[in-house]
Amino acid sequence: MRAVTVILLCLALCAFVDAAKKKKVEKVEAVDELESLIDDIDESKKERDVSDKAPKPLETNPCENFVCGWGKECVIDKKNRPKCECISKCPTDEDPLDQVCGSNNQTFTSLCELYRQRCVCKHKGKECADVQNAKIHLEYLGGCKKLDECTDELMAQFPERMSDWLFQVMKELKKRRELSGKDWEELVSEAESDDEKKHVYPVIWKFCDLDIKPHDKSVSHHELIPITAPVIPMESCIKPFLEGCDANKDGSISIKEWGKCLGLKEGEIQERC
Repeated sequence: MRAVTVILLCLALCAFVDAAKKKKVEKVEAVDELESLIDDIDESKKERDVSDKAPKPLETNPCENFVCGWGKECVIDKKNRPKCECISKCPTDEDPLDQVCGSNNQTFTSLCELYRQRCVCKHKGKECADVQNAKIHLEYLGGCKKLDECTDELMAQFPERMSDWLFQVMKELKKRRELSGKDWEELVSEAESDDEKKHVYPVIWKFCDLDIKPHDKSVSHHELIPITAPVIPMESCIKPFLEGCDANKDGSISIKEWGKCLGLKEGEIQERC
């Protein structure tokens, strides 16, 4: 029963995050619109025959398609060149649902404010609330609270709980036609009638789902955030368990490390990304 609750809550949280992201993207895109035509044209360069003159092309925003990291935004310098600076101001419409818990166990009003503080403190800005924030990162969604203890028993049970949970998520995504790729839909259908595949396919699918930025056939600790951040408040074992999957401690999890950690046999660990 608890697993089903985790699934539904996680899906709801993911939907909320997607909506929030879309809302923020719209605000950024509004800033990145094309600039207006230049009105002041040098009279000495005008041709006498106005009908033969080609229209002056639109000047695009230099920040368009210029990507900045977490907590930063693109600004244009005096030479009309794009550069990244710490976000000057986050949206002020505070919503309790936007709250996030940082790795220092401090609640921030939004993900934007958390990474803005990280950036400001890293560059020793005047608005830095605590110099320790220079190394802060997202722990989980929602305000900070006391989490349930992750006992040895719960940790030992976690691989099975996680694979069952991932299978339920896959089925729900298939039902909503949101499961990327027809191949995965077919694999879910196979797994529904095969108990062994029901355990294997979801584990491989989630590895591929996480390995996106960059797609390098490994999952970094940063790439784990999309799966840990929504679930930690309900499943305190997920972060220490997944971090423990990095057997060689090189900062990323390979498909073999991932599969072995989640209970797959050697022949069941397949590269499908």
